[in-house]
Amino acid sequence: MITIKNLSFGFNSKEEIIHDVSLHVQPGTIYGFLGPNGSGKTTIIRLILNLLKHKAGKILIDGTEVNINSVEIFRRIGSMIESPSLYNHLSGRANLEIFALYYSIDKKRIEEVLEIVGLTDSAHKIVKRYSLGMKQRLGIAICLLHDPDLLILDEPLNGLDPHGIAEIRHLLIKLCKEEGKTIFVSSHLLSEIESTCDFIGIISKGKLLFQGKIDDLKNAQAGKMVYILETSNVDLTMLQLNQMNGLTCSTFDNKITVEVENKEEIAQVVKSLVTNGVDLYSVQRKENNLEDLFLELTK
Repeated sequence: MITIKNLSFGFNSKEEIIHDVSLHVQPGTIYGFLGPNGSGKTTIIRLILNLLKHKAGKILIDGTEVNINSVEIFRRIGSMIESPSLYNHLSGRANLEIFALYYSIDKKRIEEVLEIVGLTDSAHKIVKRYSLGMKQRLGIAICLLHDPDLLILDEPLNGLDPHGIAEIRHLLIKLCKEEGKTIFVSSHLLSEIESTCDFIGIISKGKLLFQGKIDDLKNAQAGKMVYILETSNVDLTMLQLNQMNGLTCSTFDNKITVEVENKEEIAQVVKSLVTNGVDLYSVQRKENNLEDLFLELTK
């Protein structure tokens, strides 16, 4: 659906802020775009939407360059960059009616999108009385009015409380799985990206560091195994572990982490500890989550 090839961009000739970025978003998937503040996420979204003009590389939507036939292409795209622009003194339905006029959309579509985003019962309320999560859902409803194939959402979870985050998460999954939308979403909430997206791209300092499935990232970053030990005596356990060659150990919250090369090595560690009088209550492997991998990749 989205293909970017060797994209570079700078606001002036002296400073390039996007460096040779290539990525691909498959149709019918949710693609999470991750990066620290200032990494270039919003700039790339603006380039995809032709709000900024790129000078090097190509940006294609379904094989067509965005700067060649932009009017036809953008009829198939719904976008929201950060907070939606709404008329706070009007009702949710009135906001949609105004945008429906812009798009020349039949008013019956308004009721359809209200149902999709779960705002039918609140459509009559003044928008300034909406929660932030409801405003985000209304913004997405506006994006859906012309029934686009592709949604591009920049930080739609920004500032939401846990309830609002859950609402948007369920909505994005519904739009992809039930409505068949392709969704390109940027966010800094790593746990939400991990639970929502099919594929991710990680950008830092204008360079794409990784693209693929989260499991692929975990496999690519796999190194030593880390185990968490809970024992009867932390001091005695650390004394025993420090006598074993090649182990990296540390303590936290009355527990111990041990780095080993493989499962056989942790088995030997456990055997040695028990032999030397240490009571082991639990031995648990620590699995890297997306936040751990992200911090390791972008440090």
